[in-house]
Amino acid sequence: MRHYELYIVEEDVARQYYGQESKLFYLFLEHEKVRGSQKEILRKQIEYITKPIPSLLLQQKLKQDLTKIDGYRKKKNNHVIEIAERDSKAELVIGADALYLTAKGTYEVETLFFEILRKVEPSFFAFSIDDHRFGWLKPLKQEDFLRMNQV
Repeated sequence: MRHYELYIVEEDVARQYYGQESKLFYLFLEHEKVRGSQKEILRKQIEYITKPIPSLLLQQKLKQDLTKIDGYRKKKNNHVIEIAERDSKAELVIGADALYLTAKGTYEVETLFFEILRKVEPSFFAFSIDDHRFGWLKPLKQEDFLRMNQV
C-alpha cells in the first residue's frame, strides 16, 4: 500500500526550492520523527511555507471530473476510486492543511487524482514518508523558473 501526503507550498517558496525538493521533504520527515518543542517549531515552519487547502474548489473539481468514472464514490471529504478488474483502489482525504492519499494496485488510480489536483493548484508537493519519494505534481517549467529569477 502506498501513502502520500500533499501540501500546497507557497509559490515563492516553490520557486526558491526548485531543484532542491529534498530539503522540503526532509522538513516534513523531521516533523514526523521529532517530539516536543522541536515538533512545534517544525509545524510552524510548515504552516509558514504552505497554504490552506481550498476544500470547496477541490470538492467541486473532483466531483466534476470523477463522476463519469465507474468505481468512484464520495462521502464527505473522502473520495474513493476502485477499479475491481485491476484490483486497484485509491482514497483521497481532504484535510484543512493537507491531502492524504492511500493507494494499492496499479498506479493508474492515484494518477487520476494527481491529474485533477495539478490542474487546481500549481504548487502541490507530494511525498511518501515510507518510500522516501517526493516531488511536485506540476513541476515548474524551466523557462518560467528562469524568467522568475530575472525579475
